[in-house]
Amino acid sequence: MKLLYAEDEKQLSRAISTILEYSGYEVDNAFDGEEALNLAINNNYDVIILDIMMPKLDGIQVLKEIRNKNISTPIIMVTAKSENEDKINGLDSGADDYLAKPFQTNELIARIKALIRRNNKFIETYNFGDVLYNIADSKLEKENKSLILNKEEVKILNKFITNIDGKIEIEQLLSTLKYENKEENHSKIRLYIAYINKKFQELESDFEIYGDIEYGFKLGIKNVQ
Repeated sequence: MKLLYAEDEKQLSRAISTILEYSGYEVDNAFDGEEALNLAINNNYDVIILDIMMPKLDGIQVLKEIRNKNISTPIIMVTAKSENEDKINGLDSGADDYLAKPFQTNELIARIKALIRRNNKFIETYNFGDVLYNIADSKLEKENKSLILNKEEVKILNKFITNIDGKIEIEQLLSTLKYENKEENHSKIRLYIAYINKKFQELESDFEIYGDIEYGFKLGIKNVQ
């Protein structure tokens, strides 16, 4: 799941983005309204989070421009102000939700999940045969056994379940993890795939990620490749 987070306070932006990434989201950051608008127009996001008080263009202006271009991505407005007028302006301009600073990160994540579900893009679980992928908790589960996935494994596995019948190129996985196209990062990708496959094996699953750097990777059933 890919998010745009527009917040001009860079320290706060980094802190919130780090938590969102640990929760399995891919996050693009914008530090002013013009940058936020450009990213929103030229990328596909599952949710956009806009701070109202931003330089160049404020959040309400960005919101209006996004909606004027018929982009229907769910948008959460964030502000340090407590006046109801800001909330009303945001909702009247096409925002889907509103969050006042300071806020708890788990509340933000809950609202993100709710908007994605409402937009019919979010699935709570995914089945690999008799192994259940609990997306919300980042776990692979079978009967009474569960294995926790780390944040890199979550991002890689989420990439595959959105393209379950297709091949994923190494460049796509590098982009998902925001890695440069270097040999050392190719090795990291192979390592994370090996970790995921080991978890499938521990749960006695018939599924695995197979392929290589040159030809790409697929997720499927062993020996049916």
